Amino acid sequence: MTFVTNFDGAGPGHSAVAVGNLVYTFENTGGWLSATSGWSTKEITMYMKANEHRPILLQTLNSQVNAGNVVEYVRKSAENDDDYFGSGVCSTLVSRAINYALPENVIFDPKGIDTPFGVFHCARRLQLVTKEEYFWPGRAQMPVLRWASIVNKLKSDYPGVLDKLDISR
Repeated sequence: MTFVTNFDGAGPGHSAVAVGNLVYTFENTGGWLSATSGWSTKEITMYMKANEHRPILLQTLNSQVNAGNVVEYVRKSAENDDDYFGSGVCSTLVSRAINYALPENVIFDPKGIDTPFGVFHCARRLQLVTKEEYFWPGRAQMPVLRWASIVNKLKSDYPGVLDKLDISR
């Protein structure tokens, strides 16, 4: 799951991974290095509703990605008390979870600074994506300038997405 922009309509966005009806998200909740910083598990419908103010790009990955291993990586990472920033950021940990779930000969490495943009495009580049869905139900409630900024980010960073996403206000 790629969430385009941060909560304020700027920034790199957020990466999370969903397995079944659960989202595993690595976040800064309660402050960096706090006991509540790191992995949390949310129900997917509620999590998407909480993020409807920004575009959500949902990629379904193929059978090369073992979903059980994604969950195992998240569990082990949480047991290690990985925390936001100290252990990495959302896109880094999501990349590691996906890489852990791939066969040895397939390396999930977005290259460069690991961002939600990089995770999204790495999945495409490795041909792991079987389906993409795009959601932005809260677009009509946002200020025009923030909306336009997000639309411009979609145009520049996520080619082809706008063609399939209703951006009317």
